[in-house]
Amino acid sequence: MVKGTSPQWTISPPPHRPHWPEAAAPQVLSGLGRRDPVIYASDLAGAGAKERLVRRLLASLPGQETSGAGQSAPGTVSLELTALGQPRLFLAAQPGPAVSFSQAADCLWAALTPTGQVGVDAAMPAEFEPDYPMARVFRPAELDWARPLSGGDTASAAALLWALKEAAVKALGVGFHFLDPLAVEVGSPRPWQGWVRVLVKAGRILPAWARPEAGGWIAIARYY
Repeated sequence: MVKGTSPQWTISPPPHRPHWPEAAAPQVLSGLGRRDPVIYASDLAGAGAKERLVRRLLASLPGQETSGAGQSAPGTVSLELTALGQPRLFLAAQPGPAVSFSQAADCLWAALTPTGQVGVDAAMPAEFEPDYPMARVFRPAELDWARPLSGGDTASAAALLWALKEAAVKALGVGFHFLDPLAVEVGSPRPWQGWVRVLVKAGRILPAWARPEAGGWIAIARYY
């Protein structure tokens, strides 16, 4: 993204909004970096869910203007993947804000920001059964601070840490293609905006935030 004044994104006509109650309203996460906020939301997973979420998030950006009526015209929003799997958003064939997605069970999460890069990840304790190779993924010091935030449950602590690590490598745009999970270190937890803010070391330091969600964890990381 180009640094400086944040661009104003316009969609015409306005986005279609789903009717089911599971579609959560977009939420703003301010302070995860020096510039614009991160906006995030969830929806039921399925056909067209990514595009619906992107339109809802774009419509929630500060200064967003919409016009017209009805559903969004096909092709207004398009998504592509880099060679390493990072999503790229295009609006009317022009590069749009940074975006990231994560699915857990039947829920799809999306996070979007006008400046820098963003990563979002959702993780559930069920993914970390007793035979999961914890020592290959998490440092003892990480589990030590994550367990108290997870009611002493190791699987929940692992889900918290994994969501934060995954969000960070998504924000970097490399996933775990070039980074081993143990090389991504999560620390310096402190209370912030309803739950916990941390610093993630992954060759550089990224701010990240997490909160409990539907028995698991949702995490967002930011990179400039």
